[in-house]
Amino acid sequence: MDSVLLDSFTRLLAETSDLPAVRDSEETGDATQILRAIQAAGFLDALVPESKGGSGLSLPDLFPLFLACGEFLLPLPFADTLVARALISAAGANVPTEQAILLWPATPDGRLRSQVLPLGVQSALALVQTGEKFSLVPARVGARDADPFRMAYASPVPGGESVISFVNPELDLLEWAAAITAAKMAGAMGRVLEMSLTYVNERQQFGRSLGKFQAIQQQLSVLAEKAAFAQVAARIGLSGSGLKLSRCHVATAKSVTNEAAEVVAAIAHGVHGAIGISEEYGLHYYTRRLKRWQLSFGSADYWARQVGSARLFVVGKTSADFVREHISGENR
Repeated sequence: MDSVLLDSFTRLLAETSDLPAVRDSEETGDATQILRAIQAAGFLDALVPESKGGSGLSLPDLFPLFLACGEFLLPLPFADTLVARALISAAGANVPTEQAILLWPATPDGRLRSQVLPLGVQSALALVQTGEKFSLVPARVGARDADPFRMAYASPVPGGESVISFVNPELDLLEWAAAITAAKMAGAMGRVLEMSLTYVNERQQFGRSLGKFQAIQQQLSVLAEKAAFAQVAARIGLSGSGLKLSRCHVATAKSVTNEAAEVVAAIAHGVHGAIGISEEYGLHYYTRRLKRWQLSFGSADYWARQVGSARLFVVGKTSADFVREHISGENR
């Protein structure tokens, strides 16, 4: 990926998605100014082919941007909107350009296939998949008092008129939503690692920095290991070509990042102590978001079962062969 693109994106997020902006958006769902800035920069059509007016970038090209969304806790469905625009464009429909779009994989009775609802954003649309049918409908922001994490959440407007409808039997929005969530989790864990390292090197105890204590070093090495695992797994989840993801890749990404987030959050708060939960310090914004993402679009157990089921259908090969061929992409 061109580093100029990533640098410009991270600079934009640093300017627009700072902690006060994240805090306000969690409370109100209003991220209008951030959306306008990202729209003006032209990032939202990155997955749309050049022949249809987009940038024609690939998922590996965009993966660092998806990580950055988690690193900065971007209060917008940036990756969702990229994917939704590409899917709508591929279906031959006109792509809405003024609103963010949420991915909404639904059960046959219309319920979201997730234990928690996505974060709310005002004036958004939801791309709802029920079976093979996709519908783009208006979304609304729900009151944060009704949310277990006390964040403004989003849901389709009941009875909202469909803006666009199409059929695609090949796609599963749950896979896309889970893979995107895994990437954001990996990005957030990378930032938590940075915050923890900075804190233990600055905080003095008994005349020396916390980072000089062997017990702290051991804990941080585990945190770093889990954050690295998460990033590798998340990259695997978004390593597909075109608009069809590998379910086994997605399952690997979400199960690994979910498990890593548990350890990362615990160690980070352990080394920070009480300051980690103070309103002014940013750590709890990351760990609360990680906890929310763990409950989004499939648990670690759910996705681990998907990997296990795939392994059971591969006969006559070792588990190492299965990992090489079905997860790492090697053929031996």
